[in-house]
Parts: sequence; structure tokens; C-alpha cells
Amino acid sequence: MQGDVFSAVFASLGQELARGSPGQGPLYVRLATCLRQAIQQGRLSVGVPLPPERDLAQLVSVSRQTVRKAVEELTQEGLLKVRQGSGTFVAGRLVEPLTELASFSDDMRRRGLTPSSIWLKREIEQANTQEAFALSLSLTERVCRVNRVRLANDEPIAIELAVVAAVLVDFRTDFGDSLYGAIRDRGRAPVRALQRVRAGIANESVAQTLEVPLGSPVLEMERFSYSADGKPVEWTRSTYRGDMYDYVVEMRIP
Repeated sequence: MQGDVFSAVFASLGQELARGSPGQGPLYVRLATCLRQAIQQGRLSVGVPLPPERDLAQLVSVSRQTVRKAVEELTQEGLLKVRQGSGTFVAGRLVEPLTELASFSDDMRRRGLTPSSIWLKREIEQANTQEAFALSLSLTERVCRVNRVRLANDEPIAIELAVVAAVLVDFRTDFGDSLYGAIRDRGRAPVRALQRVRAGIANESVAQTLEVPLGSPVLEMERFSYSADGKPVEWTRSTYRGDMYDYVVEMRIP
């Protein structure tokens, strides 16, 4: 959220404070409540940086001390995160519906965030037993195996291992920034998927990569994606930060 839209949100917060809403009490508590509601309602997206303390105080017509105390309260709640030398960012949770199939990049752009990746490995290798089974390949066939860290607004969100048949990327690893894009170029874009999500704990490597404390909760996801003709396209294993991601599914009585 940038520019006029960004300023409008904080101008609205200032108007809410001027009206004496929500509730009464110390001004910093009311400001914290307004900011909390803006984050929970999606008016301030995850990863969005707050203005500097001086600018935010002017935008909502309060003192810098009031802003500082409100930010400290929301930081303790985990809704804001202070990055040394970079500023204060919204650190709310990303809600992912389990009924929609979208690439990470498309999903982040839809939320108004900037996706990016840190590529850890790209390789063309012979399929192992697990990969061959997942993609219905023989053990003599090759796969494209990629590891990467997925980020939103430069914040690490997940570690991902994705595997596809090497033929889908012309047996090359220099397919650009989008694995999905390379697959689409071959007319084999996934249209459905089966996904399993379970709770896990960050080991030392995961904690360091995702910048979370050792032993933090994570979500471990395994997904099998299929093209329109029902053939396997991609097998993915990902580890998502538990403090930033919720998976939601709608259920109905049959």
C-alpha cells in the first residue's frame, strides 16, 4: 500500500481518534486499537512498512510518544515487527484458502505484496524413488529440482522444494524466475492439486533461513499438482512460518 492509498488509511485513523473512537482510555491505547483493527480488516497489508514515527504522528495528529507507545504495544502482540535499520512493518498473518490453487507469486501480488525468491539450488537429476512415484515417472527419467526461499516484501515466508519432470523445462535450469511460467509455456499448467498440511517445529536450519527463533511453530505442506488431462505436473514440499500463515477451508454438510 503506497502513496495516496497509504496516506488515506492513516488519515482515516486520525479521524477515528478525533471522534473519540474506538472506545475511551489513554490516547496511545486508542491508537493501538485503531491500528489493530486496520491490520485485522486488511486495510494495512502484511509486510507494509509504517511511516517513520514523526510522519505517523503528523498523519494521525498525535504526539510521537503516543505513536511510540502504541507501536510498542502492537509489537509485543506480534502484529508489528521492528527491523533494525529498516523500520517497522505490519507482521499480521496471511490467510490462505485451501480451495484455491495459485502460485506463491500470484497470491502475494493479489494481496498487494511484492513477491521474490532466493534460489538455493536448481538442478537436473535422475528421479529418486519418491519423485518418480509422485510424478508417475520411471527411475530412468530426469527431473528438474529447485529449492528456494519465498519472500513477500523482502520478508522470508517459506522454504520450498519443487520438482517437475525435466522435459517440462526443456531439460534446462535457466527458465527464468517463474517455474510455473515455464510449465505454462509447455501447456501443462496445473488446474487442481491435493495438499496436506501439518504442524512442525523449526530446526536450526529452518529457523535461520526464515529468521524465526529455534523451535518456532511452522506449517509443513506437501502438494501434488495435476494438469487438465489428469497427469501429475509438480510435487512440492514447503515449510511456512507458523506466525505468518493460516490455512482456511470452507466446509459444508453433504
